[in-house]
Amino acid sequence: MKDLAFSLNIVMPMTFMMALGYIFRKIGLFDDPFLRTGKKFCFYVLLSCSLFKNLYDSDLDDLPCRFIIYLIIAIFVEIALSFFAAKLIADKKQEEGVIAQGCFRSNFAYIGFPLATMFFSDELLIQRTNSEISLASIFVIPLFNIFAVIALLKGNEDGDKKTMLKRSIKGILRNPCILSVFAGMLVLFTRILFPAVSFLFRDEMPSLYKALSYLASMSTPFAFLLVGADMDFSRSVKDLGKLMKVIALKDFVFPVLFILGAYLFRAADSVEYAILVSVFASPTAVSSAIMAHEMNGDSDLASEIVVYTTLVSIISLLVIIYLLRITGLV
Repeated sequence: MKDLAFSLNIVMPMTFMMALGYIFRKIGLFDDPFLRTGKKFCFYVLLSCSLFKNLYDSDLDDLPCRFIIYLIIAIFVEIALSFFAAKLIADKKQEEGVIAQGCFRSNFAYIGFPLATMFFSDELLIQRTNSEISLASIFVIPLFNIFAVIALLKGNEDGDKKTMLKRSIKGILRNPCILSVFAGMLVLFTRILFPAVSFLFRDEMPSLYKALSYLASMSTPFAFLLVGADMDFSRSVKDLGKLMKVIALKDFVFPVLFILGAYLFRAADSVEYAILVSVFASPTAVSSAIMAHEMNGDSDLASEIVVYTTLVSIISLLVIIYLLRITGLV
């Protein structure tokens, strides 16, 4: 019972917050203009502050090289398997890119990032998780974004691919999460060259650092509320068979495969298993539906994948975390 309670204590707060977001949308407390503004505020400000602060508080000496190498290889394997699966699942070219990115592109920033820290109550473990997952984001966020563009371009039959590629590259370079990661990396490398100014911002400008901390701490609850508010069950599912195959891969097969791989290769400890859950077991990224629409993909299918992988992830996360707990891995 203790192991089940542990798992529920991680998944249920996220579930309750998403349910509240959905309820707030239904009763009109969150209307469309608020959601549009709220998403921008969360994406451009809160999540960016969280990523930058966690990287700022990290140290490259803390970089778990063995785990990061495994993580990068696992992401490439997941992407390759997703492209292969998309060819088998899709009936037409326009669906391939949407299905591929739906299988590999996790909602890492909105759900995965905060989820990992919920595994622990010890302050030192929480700090280490924040540090390692921020260092992992240096690789995870750019890879997911770049290959999402490649997937949608490969699956696109209409439109000017060169124009879409240019627009997509600009979008990636302007992505606030990626910019925050690069800013954090710049700080980390500056710290190596000039150790004397390692934590100048934190030590000499504590008021600004505190304000940054406040904004960073707001990202988790607000992101969960927005994910819940953005879920739309009003439309009928176009192709349940395709959707179920994507859900099976995204929420169950890939997380189990890469967590099991980490166990077999002895590539992770308890903190790093939590990070693997955040990277591979998080549902499909909300932004994948927006990108599919902009790049002439099947935006209806993309939206369905986002909604239902998110809904089913409540169960899959509970099962995966419970299994990790009873096996003593977390």
